[in-house]
Amino acid sequence: MKAKFANMFFVDGFVYGLDDGVLACLDAATGERKWRAGRYGHGQMILIGKTLLVSTEEGGLVLVELSPGGLQERAQFPALEAKTWNPPAFAAPYLLVRNDKEAALFELALEK
Repeated sequence: MKAKFANMFFVDGFVYGLDDGVLACLDAATGERKWRAGRYGHGQMILIGKTLLVSTEEGGLVLVELSPGGLQERAQFPALEAKTWNPPAFAAPYLLVRNDKEAALFELALEK
C-alpha cells in the first residue's frame, strides 16, 4: 500500500488506507487486497468508532463505514475550497478541518 503521508488503520483483522490516493482494504493475515475504490487523493483520515472520516485532498469530507466486503460511503460533503493535506481533529461532537488558507468547524449529529 502506497500510503504516502496518510495514516492507515487496523480494524478487526483488516488494514484500511489510502493507496496512492485510492482507499483500499487489505487482509492483515494474508496481505491480500480485498478491495480498492474511491478516489480521495492524498488526503488524511481519522477513525471514529468503526467509521472512517476521510478528509480528501480536494477539501471534501467522506464518511466510510469500514467493511472488508467493499467501499461503503455513508455521507460526503464539501468542507474546504483548496488543497487539503492537514489531518482533521475530532472532539465529539465537533470536527475541525483546515488547510493553509481556511478552517471550518462542524458540529456532527452523533448516534446515542
